Amino acid sequence: MHHFPASHFHLPARSGPGPGPDSGFGPVPGSGSGSGPVPVPVTLPLPLPLPLHITVIIIAISLMVAACSQPSDDNTMPVVAEWSGSAIDTAHFRHEYIYFSTLAPFPDNEETREYYAKMMLERMIIADFGREARLDTLRQVRESVKRRKEMAMRRHYLNQMVRPEVAEPTEAEIREAFRRANTQLNLQQIYASSKQEADSLYALLKQGYDFDRLATESMRKAGVPGWQNAGHMGWVSFNDFDEEAEEAVFSLNRHEISWPVESLRGWHIFRVHDVVETVHFDQSTYQNARDNLKFSVFQRRFNEASARFIRDIVLQHDLAVDMMVLSALWDKIHPSLPRDGTPIELARFNREINFIKPEIDDSTPVAIVDGQPYTVGQFMAQMPDIPLQWIGSDFRHALEIAIRDSILAARAQHEIRADTAPEVIRDRKFAEYAGLYYATLQFASDTLNLERLPVKYYDHWKDEVFVDYRTSWYVQYNFSDSLTAVNAIREFKQNGDWQKTLESLPEGSFTVERKMATTNDELLLPVHRLPVNDPSTPAKIMGPFARANWAVIKTERRETTYKPFEAVEEEVEQLLKDRKIYVVHRELLDNKEFRSEHVTLNRQMLNSVLPFY
Repeated sequence: MHHFPASHFHLPARSGPGPGPDSGFGPVPGSGSGSGPVPVPVTLPLPLPLPLHITVIIIAISLMVAACSQPSDDNTMPVVAEWSGSAIDTAHFRHEYIYFSTLAPFPDNEETREYYAKMMLERMIIADFGREARLDTLRQVRESVKRRKEMAMRRHYLNQMVRPEVAEPTEAEIREAFRRANTQLNLQQIYASSKQEADSLYALLKQGYDFDRLATESMRKAGVPGWQNAGHMGWVSFNDFDEEAEEAVFSLNRHEISWPVESLRGWHIFRVHDVVETVHFDQSTYQNARDNLKFSVFQRRFNEASARFIRDIVLQHDLAVDMMVLSALWDKIHPSLPRDGTPIELARFNREINFIKPEIDDSTPVAIVDGQPYTVGQFMAQMPDIPLQWIGSDFRHALEIAIRDSILAARAQHEIRADTAPEVIRDRKFAEYAGLYYATLQFASDTLNLERLPVKYYDHWKDEVFVDYRTSWYVQYNFSDSLTAVNAIREFKQNGDWQKTLESLPEGSFTVERKMATTNDELLLPVHRLPVNDPSTPAKIMGPFARANWAVIKTERRETTYKPFEAVEEEVEQLLKDRKIYVVHRELLDNKEFRSEHVTLNRQMLNSVLPFY
């Protein structure tokens, strides 16, 4: 067992004490918004809640807390997506979409919302198969429902215990947030783990010690990747900090040094290298941003108050992790982790994690919490709800989140009977369809005959996997000099008619070549990246390119040549095995004659059901 004292049982920060891609000062995800393991089998008089060392993915998770905390009458909810009698209403979409966004960051835009609404509808249709087969009685489904119910209980508990104590921002504070949102600071920091250490470092600065040297040593001591950069944090802005730290840095002028400032991560001494501020004289710009800024300021206060509320309790407890068992779990699961952060990959992982069966008995303890076991089975049951950021290293952070959340759910029930809250009851209803979806996939996966599917899925995957080469037919316009080419492009942007633009040029100022090339050819010009022209729309051109006689190109036709099925049949068969859960999902939908293009979307409602973040 690897033992960690109570003071080390905390939500892991990213990899250091300051903002930037590797430094981890700013908002980070935590389980208060999303993850939700079942209670640890321990007998504690007051089970501890999750310790948010956070400002919990400020927008996405904040929306989870705010938007999902209000009861609604599902019978009166407008629909965002519908197909053949199956429908997703706004309450359901809002709940699932925000939860999904807590698992990993992704761009929140119209395309993503439409994709996710359709995916939810697909899952609902598949869940109906399971309901017809009475799969809702399975243990797997019951555990899934219980997990999501406990997530709602934790959220309700924080709303009840912390939110009423958080002050709403004043008008002056919102205006200051607007100024900060339009200001960027180039910062450097010295980091310390305690007030005593920070005061000592500050005293050395007052004595004339070099800031760079102290910063470098503090980063090295904290184990921050890239500590040689001497604590340089790059450009930061509003909401990149805890509130107290932000107050400090935005009160500084160029080249000034702050006093020691405490954050949820430790202690900091900041130095401002540069300030860039955009000033808006019109009142409308502020008014358009006001509501979002008010929300952000309040939500950060709520998140930080939650972190401190939880930390005060969690430090009373002790955790010991069996690193051998945890490493064995990692070896089994990490090959299935998402290959990238796209919504499609995240959805695939969420589907497949339910079906991974480590060759370790479920009753094996993976940790001891205050002398009581927390088992592999409990940890695996909660894995679908662990934010992706805490899965992708060695499972140590993921395990801490799972244990912490389990105890918080028990505390919520012990103190306020959270399971009776209307929003918890509603979330349990939503969880039933998700549990049925996964159970149906498992049931169908065990019986699906893959031998009849290779040709079908060769056609389905050929554009993704089995492209041999592409051929593009294009026109290349070579101009006599750069000025003529640039003037031609400028005129085309004004009139939108490429042919008319060419006719207006002096005779002999350009030549035209019609060419053909494949992706196997070495080319100077990116002809295969340019979209094919549609005669009914304005011409799509690219250029001019100095390396090719100031050429401008226009692609007229493109064809794809695929590897023949006979040459890749074994690869298709292996893909069918590797992507079996995805295949089951598609086959069940095909059985219902479902087609994505036949889904009716309420785009106006999709765009207004939540503010874009």
